[in-house]
Amino acid sequence: YNTLQKHSGAVDPNKESLPPEHVRKIIRDHGDMSSKKFRHDKRVYLGALKYVPHAVFKLLENMPMPWEEERTVNVLYHVTGAISFVDETPVVIEPLYVAQWSATWIMMRREKRDRKHFKRMRFPPFDDEEPPLDYADNILDIEPPEAIRMELDDVDDEKVIDWFYDHRALQYERGRVNGPSYKSWSLDVPTMANLYRLASQLVGDMSDSNASYLFDARSFFTAKALNVAIPGGPKFEPLHREIDVDEEDWNEFNDVNKIIIRNPIRTEYKVAFPHMYNSRPRGVKIAPYRYPTSYYVKAEEPGMPAFHFDGGLNPILRVEGAQELYAKAAYDGAD
Repeated sequence: YNTLQKHSGAVDPNKESLPPEHVRKIIRDHGDMSSKKFRHDKRVYLGALKYVPHAVFKLLENMPMPWEEERTVNVLYHVTGAISFVDETPVVIEPLYVAQWSATWIMMRREKRDRKHFKRMRFPPFDDEEPPLDYADNILDIEPPEAIRMELDDVDDEKVIDWFYDHRALQYERGRVNGPSYKSWSLDVPTMANLYRLASQLVGDMSDSNASYLFDARSFFTAKALNVAIPGGPKFEPLHREIDVDEEDWNEFNDVNKIIIRNPIRTEYKVAFPHMYNSRPRGVKIAPYRYPTSYYVKAEEPGMPAFHFDGGLNPILRVEGAQELYAKAAYDGAD
């Protein structure tokens, strides 16, 4: 199926896109594999089983967002109907994506607050022996539920109201996005401020880096290198599995220079000071012990200027006669 170039590898020829009814017909015809006409395709179906996790991953990856009623995607399929993949990779503009989820979160909270009747779902929705439903017969003609969208203000949200809920927004705006590949984007300050205000429900107010002490990337790298798990943190596969040949017969009971520690060493100590509390630290990343203290206070009113003195902070007041006291102290020190 491939054409070989002279100086490089195989190149797939361009294939024309087919209508969705073509894929639906192939899957419908191969719904019941007990027929004798499919006896030669069973090996293909068994070989496709190892790609099922990736097919499910691509399906979940391209799932429509709550603010979309439906999403049309390209599908890559096998001619025997053995397996099919969603042939797209979703890309977003990060501030826009966070703002969209924040607006959705607000609308879902309102819905949960105002709704009077709830319907419980039964899991799993299908029985093991139940045949799969055909998409064209059961789902295609059903009207999708209404998208969860927040009504944006014409004045406050004028910078984003025209494209806020578009799929792959601004992909043809050359001044803002490089193109459909979405590799780079550049938004002006008023647009970023509008998106930040919409995303304020999900963007945390915590600007002090000391709050994530021993719970940042460098601490996790150290925990993986030491093969330990920070309490409440992720667990990793060990980074170093091999055993040194010179240390095969060594253990803590026959070491003459072993320091006897009566109390067990906490994991936090091992991660914070790896060279002190570990016998053989390898591949560790030393994280900063402390960052400068942050005195940032989030403005309650959006109309406040960017740099203003918050009333919750205690100012350093001027003391009368401070210059005279400083001069007197300097004069006494000179004597």
